[in-house]
Amino acid sequence: MPAETAPTAPRVGYVVKVYPRFSETFVVREVLAREAQGEDVVVASLRPTTDTRFHALLARVAAPVTWLPESGGRSSAALWTALRRAQDLPHLTAALPHLLAEDVDVAAQAVHLAVWAREQRVTHLHAHFASLPGRTTRLAALLTGLPYTVTAHAKDLFVHGAGPDGPDGPVCPRVDAVLADAAAVVTVSDHNVAHLAARHPRARAVRVYNGLDLDELPWSEPRSAPAAERVVAAVGRLVPKKGFDVLLDAVALLRAAGDPVRLDLAGSGPEEAALRERARAAGLAGAVRFLGPQPQHAVVDLLRRSAVFAAPCVVAPDGDRDGLPTVLLEAMAVGTPVVSTPVTGIPEAVLDGVTGTLVPERDPAALAAALRRLLDDPALRRERSRAARRLVEERFDARDQAARLRALTAAPAVAA
Repeated sequence: MPAETAPTAPRVGYVVKVYPRFSETFVVREVLAREAQGEDVVVASLRPTTDTRFHALLARVAAPVTWLPESGGRSSAALWTALRRAQDLPHLTAALPHLLAEDVDVAAQAVHLAVWAREQRVTHLHAHFASLPGRTTRLAALLTGLPYTVTAHAKDLFVHGAGPDGPDGPVCPRVDAVLADAAAVVTVSDHNVAHLAARHPRARAVRVYNGLDLDELPWSEPRSAPAAERVVAAVGRLVPKKGFDVLLDAVALLRAAGDPVRLDLAGSGPEEAALRERARAAGLAGAVRFLGPQPQHAVVDLLRRSAVFAAPCVVAPDGDRDGLPTVLLEAMAVGTPVVSTPVTGIPEAVLDGVTGTLVPERDPAALAAALRRLLDDPALRRERSRAARRLVEERFDARDQAARLRALTAAPAVAA
């Protein structure tokens, strides 16, 4: 059998925009879960990280990481180098029209990705996000003949290429091609599967929930909430889709009614200054702590010491929204009662009145009422907490996630 088609050991090449990224622990957990089941994984990052803090779980990842050159199309010399690397790729002629149809930087980096995949003896490519990573991976797959899959989350489905009419406007043809050509499109909720069926009917969509390492997130009884401990926790990037402005308004309503509730808000982002000013204007200076970005162990500690966790997610004006926040699942896993909104896949985890409470988007009065009810009722908190843990064990175990992903990427292992 010729060397170029000889079977080789399965190896999955993960393609991400930035690795490691402080706000994307779901990628690290996924790789760890797959490695724990014996899979061989390597990682290609399209951009170097700019984060200065890292989660401890990163040290457990065995997969080697390569940061690909990103200046491919920005100078003639760099582009010429990329073309020289491409000349030995097995499907260059067939892939050339697709390369020429892409942005030059994406096409040039796709060549580097294809060469990396061949050198690393990758047998299957898997991209996280259908936007830049997906576009680059699709071209690399065309160049090498490798199969690829992609995980589509939320921003890449609901914002990228949405057009002048918002999230229901024209479909971005480049993202549509990524989704149509993938061997499978993994997405994180049934809501997203329905969206893909309506907007990208050629995509072979499969729902695989993001998983948690439940052994590291043992459940415990929710904390009592006497006056001194009526602490609500919230965690996430400080961006519009998180709805933290609504949460501040809800806390202000509770404080105005004489409730000594306090808010611990962990995260950073472009909305931080506006949120701090909103808290100051509402007289919440002593009731809200802005904790900044926190490592994973500190987030779990925050969840455990809080009486309630709030995730008041909204659909942002540009269509951006959360898929199904991992930290919401973590709160449910460790026993902290949750309040959230019915955005995208959240109702698949927060079953209203069973595993948590759902309130309408952008409704601070409803959010305040839901928080007060949980803070005032220890029996209700225990009931919701126990039901939430049962559901997380049934639907969000990382071992189940890894097994499903392994089945999806178990294409014939043929070297490029």
